[in-house]
Amino acid sequence: MISAKQLSKQVVTAEGPLTILNNVSLEVADGDSIAIIGASGSGKSTLLGILAGLDVPTSGEVQLAHQVITSMDEEGRARVRAEHVGFVFQSFQLLPGLSALENVMMPLELHKVVNARARATEYLERVGLAHRMGHYPKQLSGGEQQRVAIARAFASEPSVLFADEPTGNLDSTNGAKIIELLFELNREQGTTLVLVTHENRLAERCQRQITIEAGEVVKVSGSTSQEQDALSLSSDNAVSEVR
Repeated sequence: MISAKQLSKQVVTAEGPLTILNNVSLEVADGDSIAIIGASGSGKSTLLGILAGLDVPTSGEVQLAHQVITSMDEEGRARVRAEHVGFVFQSFQLLPGLSALENVMMPLELHKVVNARARATEYLERVGLAHRMGHYPKQLSGGEQQRVAIARAFASEPSVLFADEPTGNLDSTNGAKIIELLFELNREQGTTLVLVTHENRLAERCQRQITIEAGEVVKVSGSTSQEQDALSLSSDNAVSEVR
């Protein structure tokens, strides 16, 4: 589903060139879940944006849904995102003139989903906002706005969901609810999850944890679903031989 090869990102500042990512490579198989972790300023969110086609690297290549999105213009990347990607932004990105329900419905209507209202209602109910659907973003708390943004991303039922600190603005109860919803989507629909998080309980639920320091991958923990299946098969065979 996602392949990144030798990604680098540099920007020019008043003090001179600044390297945000340096030679980052990774693979994410269909249906896998990975957490990108590291200190603030390590390059996590930049990497997430490049993998999702929201940003472009200075050098390197990204394949998403078997398409090389780094060779596309913005229109091409937008088409791939519309077909395959859901994204939960740290800053919510809700439209202030639309209600919670309308914010979730809008991308569905743009893609001519026939049951847009029913699906938007379902996902707002799943994130615990059935009683706030008619409210506008300014009438919602930060945590409620985050849940609207998460419902909007889920409602499109994407093949890959990118999320930048999806539980960062939520209390422990609502954070736990959203974590369960993330992995329900992963399990029930085979959605690939790529998450940036500081939260250990969320990172530990992912199959792999990728640690970034100063724009470089310094540690990879866990295993892919294919590796887990192979380990399970090996264990089953060993049990059979013992019997």
